[in-house]
Amino acid sequence: MLEGILRTACNLDPSLPVLAGVSGGPDSLCLLDILNVAGYRVVVAHFNHKLRPEADREAVDVAGLARSLGLDFVSESADVAAYAGSHGQSVEEAARLLRYRFLFAAARQRGAQAVAVGHTADDQVETVLMHFLRGAGLPGLKGMDYRTMLPVFDPEIPLVRPLLSIGRAGTEAYCREHGLRPHFDPSNADQTYFRNRLRHALIPELEKYNPRFKEALLHTAAALQADAAILQPVVEAAWKDVFRESAPGWFAFDQPGLAALPAGLRRHLIRRAAEALRPEARDFGFPALERAAGFAADPGGKQVDFINGLYLFTESGKTYLAAYEADLPTAHWPRVLQLSSVGSEYLDLGEGWVLSCEEVDLDDMQDRMPVDTWSAWLDADRIPAGLTVRPRRPGDRFQPLGMATGSLKLSDFFVNVKLPLRARAAWPLVCVGETIAWVPGFRLAHPFRVTEKTKRVIRLSVLKNRADT
Repeated sequence: MLEGILRTACNLDPSLPVLAGVSGGPDSLCLLDILNVAGYRVVVAHFNHKLRPEADREAVDVAGLARSLGLDFVSESADVAAYAGSHGQSVEEAARLLRYRFLFAAARQRGAQAVAVGHTADDQVETVLMHFLRGAGLPGLKGMDYRTMLPVFDPEIPLVRPLLSIGRAGTEAYCREHGLRPHFDPSNADQTYFRNRLRHALIPELEKYNPRFKEALLHTAAALQADAAILQPVVEAAWKDVFRESAPGWFAFDQPGLAALPAGLRRHLIRRAAEALRPEARDFGFPALERAAGFAADPGGKQVDFINGLYLFTESGKTYLAAYEADLPTAHWPRVLQLSSVGSEYLDLGEGWVLSCEEVDLDDMQDRMPVDTWSAWLDADRIPAGLTVRPRRPGDRFQPLGMATGSLKLSDFFVNVKLPLRARAAWPLVCVGETIAWVPGFRLAHPFRVTEKTKRVIRLSVLKNRADT
């Protein structure tokens, strides 16, 4: 059976190297021996967590075993407890991160087709139960797969778990039968750790209600894995329909399209994007996904916090999932960072944006009226000192076309026209002295409009050079 799992479920090629993570415990020794007997080219990899006094002895024993079998051996050690403390992580999180970082780096260096680890059926039960207690959807409740990708460690080398169908008792029996002498980690009995409390307290209690509880949970995980496989093409099709663009730190979706999807699909797409943005995170949690999916359906506010330093917001017909530290796109907006004088023909605003300025014969004006808000006609005689372009300043006010008297705060105007918040600080303002004469893309100022008394006309346009689009 295991030979079939190695070739099919794990999709391993016997002619290519496999890097096996070997701690020295019964699970990893069983894994190593099975791979070796099956004829795979095994690279033995050991990571010393420096968490127990006997850890150095275990590293020596694993190295000796690899040597006795004539297998390539690679090792590394790190002070996991110190790393966890300095990075604000639990010891379990830090141990996993450092171990996998080492295993995949070694696999890449040795040209291994996969990293193999000794997760068993008991680990599967504990993982599914842990996800259930924390509140997870299908991706968590289906448990671990025989073969999976962990892009945060390597985008091409898979992680394989050949022993998922074997219980912990089975690996211990295998070691006895084949003369293997495993080490037993005493920390596995320490109920300070959540997983150990499940193993030694909760699961035995649940077995009082159902003596075959582990078997039942494994069957549930297998059924959910099959359901997830059925759902995957639906998720892929939805992703193709609503995904618009992405860059480091953010994803953007078509806002109406995402909102129209069923809540379950919205959660799946948001989770997929979140996992790409935060691949080191292991659990996003149902409440956070539900909050994000609800915002995507009905974005009632400017933005909503998600989890793990991510948030969602909408603008310009798109819903963004972004990291707070992300450098979000701005090239599709004009921007200015300092005061500049408008020349006789044009002003380069940067990033491909240009402000053009020309005096137009009054008789030609009717044939060249602006067709959108990115062009404006101004009474030239009301601009005796010329034009400047600048970003907004504290206290700026604006008298939009149609407001015959008075003015309003520029900040209120930006809110009214729904200019995205992050675009406001550098939005170009065409001014006469200190007075805002035109807000490109939105409105001309009332005092500078063309009237029946106008004798000379200035035409302004802001446009993006086609070569830069």
